[in-house]
Amino acid sequence: MFVIDIKLTATNITEKEITAHRAWFKQYFDQGKFLLVGPRTDINHAGIIIAQVDNRQELDQIISQDVFYPNDASYQVMSFKANLNALT
Repeated sequence: MFVIDIKLTATNITEKEITAHRAWFKQYFDQGKFLLVGPRTDINHAGIIIAQVDNRQELDQIISQDVFYPNDASYQVMSFKANLNALT
């Protein structure tokens, strides 16, 4: 599993870009690759994604499809193993 911390760095974000960004994460949520998606409450124009994919290479390929990649957002990716889960 992976945690993705996304921070938009673009200064002039359009509604078209936000719509495309939302469609991107909805597509992978619907496929079951993104398990949790939501905005950060402590930083504007930032969000967290919990992803379950086969490997980092697959995740990098998915991230590269975001409308803000590579120049208009930063993507900090952390790998982790969930030992406890209260979400089921």
